[in-house]
Amino acid sequence: MDHPDIEQKLGGRGEEEQETRERILSAARQLMAQKGYKGATTRKISELAGVNEVTVFRHFKNKVGILKELLKEIMDVREQLEQGLQGEFSDLKQMLVSYARTYYGLLVERKEIFMICMIEADNHPEVVQMFSSLPMTAVEVLSTKLLAFQEQGHLPKADPFTAALMFVSTFFYAFMAKYRVNLDLEMVEEELFENASEILLQGIKGLK
Repeated sequence: MDHPDIEQKLGGRGEEEQETRERILSAARQLMAQKGYKGATTRKISELAGVNEVTVFRHFKNKVGILKELLKEIMDVREQLEQGLQGEFSDLKQMLVSYARTYYGLLVERKEIFMICMIEADNHPEVVQMFSSLPMTAVEVLSTKLLAFQEQGHLPKADPFTAALMFVSTFFYAFMAKYRVNLDLEMVEEELFENASEILLQGIKGLK
């Protein structure tokens, strides 16, 4: 025999638990961006989330668990990267510029968490391993696209993975230079997107 009242209560409780979990993650994200990893204590996270500290530990084993969960949220970027390669482009260069802009934008959007990962690299190497999945996903998506263009005869045969790795690394290091070491590259980002795309194409086409 079904008990709709009990099922409704259980469903409501599940929604409430999910809402609490999201509040904790939101509070942690905000505090880590403002105060860094060490400054965002579980006590401060619980206060901002409006829950007691026991509730935080019930949802997440420890603060590292919270950081890992935040990383999982921001690492799922394959669809967004693939969208950066879709659309009506006048030529291959403009497609690469679009991809560069998309990838770099994803890095900038997530810069607070990334900087925390860099700072905590020695203490939590598993966190850095998760962080590195974003640039590697960017390499995989682009290399797959370059290989497809080669098979269609639009590009000469070359190593698409190495080409994609060099291209993606350009923007990763530009991002790190700007946001990690505050280095002035003396080049606006759009110029970097354009120049790197032109250099990649010249390198591949020079293999004819």
